[in-house]
Amino acid sequence: QALKAVQLQLDVEKSRNRELLEKNTVLEANKTRRSTKDIPADVIAYDSEIKMLGKKYAVMMEMFLPRTPLTNAMSELSMSPTPIFATAEHYANAAAEEHSLVAELDSILPEHLRRLRHTHFFLDVFTQAMQNGHSDILYKLRDNAHEIFGLPKNHFLPVASRLEVPEIVKMLGVNDVGTPNQRFTIWFPFLFKDMKVDVHKPFMNWKPLALILKGALWGKMSLTEGFVRRGGPRTNGQKWKVTAVTPGSIAWAATCMFLLSPDKEFPGNGCGQISKIDYYQVFHTYKQVLITKWTGRHIQNVVAEMNHFVFGNPNGATKSKTSAMEDLSAEINAAMAAM
Repeated sequence: QALKAVQLQLDVEKSRNRELLEKNTVLEANKTRRSTKDIPADVIAYDSEIKMLGKKYAVMMEMFLPRTPLTNAMSELSMSPTPIFATAEHYANAAAEEHSLVAELDSILPEHLRRLRHTHFFLDVFTQAMQNGHSDILYKLRDNAHEIFGLPKNHFLPVASRLEVPEIVKMLGVNDVGTPNQRFTIWFPFLFKDMKVDVHKPFMNWKPLALILKGALWGKMSLTEGFVRRGGPRTNGQKWKVTAVTPGSIAWAATCMFLLSPDKEFPGNGCGQISKIDYYQVFHTYKQVLITKWTGRHIQNVVAEMNHFVFGNPNGATKSKTSAMEDLSAEINAAMAAM
């Protein structure tokens, strides 16, 4: 009996030691450092995996991390019922939206990374991977922008003044071009059939969005007519194991109208340096409309068309603070009510 008691005590101590070791690993990763030399090797080993998932998250789920920290939501989520993030419940209130964002992130993270997602190390690597992913993909897509939007290639040269091109001005729906009152509407006409804005049927012109996603997932060569992939490096789509479009990915592709804008670099903070377009607001408005109306016939038709085009599978699964953007609240609410 004495030996049995000692053995039980040893088992308890081993369990406690494992818990302490795990906590120390998280604490070490949570320390702000310029160098990774003091971060445990088993945490650094996740670096490549975090970067890959950060890039995937940025394209398939959330183009920008929220402008307000999610620290509380990240720590509270495990104590609350997991919200259904891909339904209208996502936007029931501010707290639900925060928790849904964390739940959405957790849906792509393996267990060993969920334990680290609130640490400085994870957030630094993940957010940098999101930004680098955008820059890398958009840089490559710019070479094919003329094919995506059906315009001459010279319109997309670095020296091109895109707002001097009437077709692009029409596609973006820019008002008062070249004046102090120049502004962009949130519903860019190129997203609609025949460029006629109809908030009942957004994303009707799904083909450019599908081309953008196809290039992002399978490489820009996949946009070449008759292209058949034969070997080569693994594509994003293969690494991410993506089989269907998501609300976030459609919103991401639509926000890639950045390629038409006068902005030279995609803004990490969400606000175009030249255009003053609030890409953060644009993306989140599109995603909210898509999630809220996801099961409706119109959006499901768009989804089926895009899945077929991108995957060959039709059944695959705040106000702007910039003066150049319109006050979009009324416009967003009207669109949501009209659909």
